[in-house]
Amino acid sequence: MGLNYSIAMLKNPQNQDESAKAYAKSQITGELSLKELSRRVAAQTTASRADVTAVIIATVENMIDGLRAGEQVDFGDLGKFRLQITSRGAETAEKFTSSNITGVNIQFIPGEDLKTIFAGLEFSPVPTRAATRLLLKAQKAGQTTVDFSKAPASGGNSGSKPDDGGNTGGGGLDENPLG
Repeated sequence: MGLNYSIAMLKNPQNQDESAKAYAKSQITGELSLKELSRRVAAQTTASRADVTAVIIATVENMIDGLRAGEQVDFGDLGKFRLQITSRGAETAEKFTSSNITGVNIQFIPGEDLKTIFAGLEFSPVPTRAATRLLLKAQKAGQTTVDFSKAPASGGNSGSKPDDGGNTGGGGLDENPLG
């Protein structure tokens, strides 16, 4: 099984005068819900789905409590979670106050076993969601060609969702007749 990606033409946010370059954007194929995850785990163990769900929920709540207390939460082979602060700089340490803190992010450090999943991972090009929407719209309208120039402009997501991969590159689609 491969990891799907589409191609997005993106500009350098620090230098808008540079030409856009092609970058890969991962495309998810679905979501593993808590219900399905707990069903799978229950099928592999002697615990019921309700018990697995309760344990997962309690684990997440304890993880949040640990992170709020400034602890690094270690999930063994999965990896470690910890909070990371972002802040504006101050001229001196004496002038730095908590008001310089602009946010908090969760940092994830993968464990050794998780790092190895990337070895041998295959990548499969797929159309962007924007291109797929245009294709479906054309099919429903009975059209035999698709004008991908109507896809959202590249270089930022230009109104498309942040994870949309909204590019005009088409990710493998072109203006060929529909099959």
